[in-house]
Amino acid sequence: MTAALEFCAVEGGYEPGLPILRGASLAVQQGEIVALLGPNGAGKSTLVKAAAGLVPIWSGSVMLGGRDITRVPAHRMVREGLGFVPQTENVFANLSVLENLQLAAALVPKERRGSIDAMFHLFPDLARQRSLPAGRLSGGQRQMVAVARALVASPSVLMLDEPSAGLSPLLVGVVFERLKAVRETGVTILLVEQNVKAALAIADRAAVLVEGRERLVGAASDLADDGRLAGLYLGAGVH
Repeated sequence: MTAALEFCAVEGGYEPGLPILRGASLAVQQGEIVALLGPNGAGKSTLVKAAAGLVPIWSGSVMLGGRDITRVPAHRMVREGLGFVPQTENVFANLSVLENLQLAAALVPKERRGSIDAMFHLFPDLARQRSLPAGRLSGGQRQMVAVARALVASPSVLMLDEPSAGLSPLLVGVVFERLKAVRETGVTILLVEQNVKAALAIADRAAVLVEGRERLVGAASDLADDGRLAGLYLGAGVH
């Protein structure tokens, strides 16, 4: 079966000669939620940014539905079907919720555009705030706007970088419940997250990155009870 998104021995980084990704490999299957975990500096955010065309890849490849997107420029990724929600600056604060969605819809051909009304159905909190500037929303609501903006372009795969950052536990729960609803629409999700417990609660599988490569991959339910997970966060190896 062709993976929805696959990283094949990816090496890369921000500066030549200073690799952050050191042969990272991971396959995300169609319809999955996969959590990408690991200690600070492990390369999690760098890996999804590399897939999005924002970090140079020196060797290896990134495949989207069997198509090689390794050298596709960042501004074309949305047309390829890859959505990316960065951790910060992921909405236009001065534009209304509706204007944020309309702007995102204008980036893709008409036949590819998702329905803005469908986004308001998926995120009912946003429907009630559609005329409000995004900068006046709560942190959780802004994350929902960012996700809805990505979904309007009808991606096959959605990558999110630390969607729980800065949110209260209550709002983390709300946002993650919405991500489960997004998966039910057929979108595959790769989730970079520091909140291990919350991520494992919604993920089908998880991968732990350490020093730029995967060290532990398995079912989320299994990893939640795997003592090796804590060891990797504390710098111990997998035995």
